Amino acid sequence: MDMRSTRDGNVLARLSGPPSHAVQSMALRLADTHAFSLGEDGHIDFADLAAIEHSLRARRGSLATSREAWEARLSAEGVRARRKAHASLSWEGARCTVDYALTDAQGRPRHMREICEAVAVSDGVATVVHGALIDRTDTVTAQEALVWNARHDGVTGLERRDVFIERGQTLAALASRADLPARLMRLRVTNWDGLVEVYGFELGERLLEQLARRLEGEVRLPDALARLGDQDFGLGLLGGDRDALTARLRSALADTPYNTPYGPLYLDIALADAPLNAVPGRVEDALRETRAALDGAPDPLRAAAPTPLGTPGTDVIRALSEDRISLAFQPIVDAKTGALHHHECLLRLRAGDGRMISAGAIVQEAEALGLVAQLDERALALAVPHLRAHPDIHLALNVSAGTLGERDAAERYVEALRALGGLAERLTIEMTETLAVDDPAAAARFSADVRALGCRFAIDDFGSGYTTFRNLMAVEADSLKIDGTLIRGIATDPNKQTFMRMMVDLAHTFSVKTVAEMVESEADAAMLRRLGADYLQGYHFGHPAPAPVWSRMEAK
Repeated sequence: MDMRSTRDGNVLARLSGPPSHAVQSMALRLADTHAFSLGEDGHIDFADLAAIEHSLRARRGSLATSREAWEARLSAEGVRARRKAHASLSWEGARCTVDYALTDAQGRPRHMREICEAVAVSDGVATVVHGALIDRTDTVTAQEALVWNARHDGVTGLERRDVFIERGQTLAALASRADLPARLMRLRVTNWDGLVEVYGFELGERLLEQLARRLEGEVRLPDALARLGDQDFGLGLLGGDRDALTARLRSALADTPYNTPYGPLYLDIALADAPLNAVPGRVEDALRETRAALDGAPDPLRAAAPTPLGTPGTDVIRALSEDRISLAFQPIVDAKTGALHHHECLLRLRAGDGRMISAGAIVQEAEALGLVAQLDERALALAVPHLRAHPDIHLALNVSAGTLGERDAAERYVEALRALGGLAERLTIEMTETLAVDDPAAAARFSADVRALGCRFAIDDFGSGYTTFRNLMAVEADSLKIDGTLIRGIATDPNKQTFMRMMVDLAHTFSVKTVAEMVESEADAAMLRRLGADYLQGYHFGHPAPAPVWSRMEAK
């Protein structure tokens, strides 16, 4: 048997006869490839029948391989594609390749690629065909997961903003042809930050998941629905009465409590809408109009007074001057040993009543005011005393878009790192995937500068956006932090397992470490160890704490 690699990396087996060597059979099995010969009657004679039976989850000796039995596993489209490919084998040496899905013995789809070569031909019809059947299910599943993640929000499963714009344009054109009104409605959860401050980020995400499911119950085809970002959701609606819809949304989203481990909670919702029509760019205009309306004068849907869990007033300059910014430290452990590897430093804000809360609100305010670089610099300054006091610790710090996007701010940050001397070697600087995509040249330059000082460099929230590995490699990251929405529940989610396995393989190819975020259970941790993750981070190993235990942790 002569084995050669095809252009797409699959194996083409050219057979002069059924393979007789155990090594060849084992190599094919490891590659999920099954050699076969095909007679004029269409019966498939597999070189290793047990291997294909195992691949298709069939009992030993139960797999029927006649043409009729095989085609019964395919869709009508798959049957047509396969017959057309075989009909093209009209001379000796002719080859064909056809992809199709078939149903295994458990009723599940398997994605196959069949590669054939005519060995004997009579009157333009192949009488003997040799080839290989390649099981591409894992590859196709991973590709589908990438496409799905590129188009959908990882927390709610709703479509992303870019997809919503495409569907909104289609909806507007349909409304124009049908002479019907169409509108874009933007919903905003106005008390989400306050709920997160009291109950935590994980509960906040689950509230948004519940909200998304309720929204799905309020839309009908061809209406569009998406998460626009943060706590904003968009609905593209064809026809209908605005007042009636507002009443339904009030009842479903605001007046009905959400079940949580802490008891029933309510969400406060604000609404703005704008008309749509079939004018290029109108959807983007409507998005800007509704965002401006909510930023300026929200229109709460809840008739009752707001909950007392609103976002506390923040003033970034005052918070910095009054020294109310501090750090919390969350452990990141070695996946194999469970031993502490380093801590990520997270910003915390001391509110007026003394509570320590997430600094998410003040970060947003700082970004709006162009002062976020000062927060990054303060976080670095707060980390330094810990580095000096504990010579064995390693810390990770986040850098924002404001710092990276302004050359002066980026240079100040690099100079602050340079002033640390050897201490910089115990720092990892984390930058979100979005920043790497928005300005890859600036990201690569910043990465090179900090790595030259001995720092490690990480891409945070990888998988939450959509980019190419080429762009990320240009940044020369030492590690990728896989977004937690792709990790939580991975023990029971085959799609997440496939995505993580692919990310680990790609990262390790480039000598890049992987960190799995939002690990909340031992089941997820065990799965991530099997998939080859290097480091784990999440509530299973520790919550962010103002006074961490710097000593090494025991394996969980």
